Amino acid sequence: MDKRQIKKLDKVLLNVLAKNPAEFLLVAHHDGWIPLADLHKALMEEKIFPFLTPSALRQHFLLYKPRGLEIDQDGDMVRAIPGDAPSSLFSYPEKTPPPVLFVPIRPKAFFAVEKRGIGPQARKWLLLCASRQNALRLGKRFHNKPSIIKVMSGLAHDAGLVFHYAGAELYLTNNWIEPTFLQMPRAPVKRSEKDDNILGKQGRSGRTSSSGSKVKEALEQEQFPGSFLPSVEYFEIFSKQKERRAKRLSKKERFKKKGKRR
Repeated sequence: MDKRQIKKLDKVLLNVLAKNPAEFLLVAHHDGWIPLADLHKALMEEKIFPFLTPSALRQHFLLYKPRGLEIDQDGDMVRAIPGDAPSSLFSYPEKTPPPVLFVPIRPKAFFAVEKRGIGPQARKWLLLCASRQNALRLGKRFHNKPSIIKVMSGLAHDAGLVFHYAGAELYLTNNWIEPTFLQMPRAPVKRSEKDDNILGKQGRSGRTSSSGSKVKEALEQEQFPGSFLPSVEYFEIFSKQKERRAKRLSKKERFKKKGKRR
């Protein structure tokens, strides 16, 4: 990057980390430290520096040392220097949440959350968004098609769960939310069910019959090294090619007959 791009990146980082972290759905773990990976994903959403990689972002902190910002010794966490940033930036006060909040999860965790509920787990906070759009934006940072859960936060708060406000309609909690306070979306289709549906469609369309599948299995079981056993698909392809050749020959014969008549 040239000097102009370096200055531009410094301004963006200062705005994200020291002024409006909640608007970028960023929350500090402890003492204002934010994972570098989360910061990089937030920057990628803005599409200002599309070719910026996590390693390049780490090198930027280490080499150019942006004013008012710092990186830890391991190079995995960054933050705004406490003396330069407002003291209230990473203090999340308790606040009564709206009746409904939204939280994204990976589809593979759907059935575990449906059974046991959801909580911060390895992280300090569980992030909840006041809008489904922001929840989808947050979920796409770790999955292409996240599942969005509807949290009955008003009822959970009445039951004793504590919620904190981070700003920009972003709420936090370090409590475990029971399944009774969750409204799950439609369950994702398991891989085995997808395979069953595909096989069912193929059977209805007539592409593969029960007898054809049995022949195919028998041929696969009798294969030996160095041998060639034609499959059902091979015969289908061969027959189609044979039909095409026959059509081409018939066309050539027609042209020849026309030429002789003339």
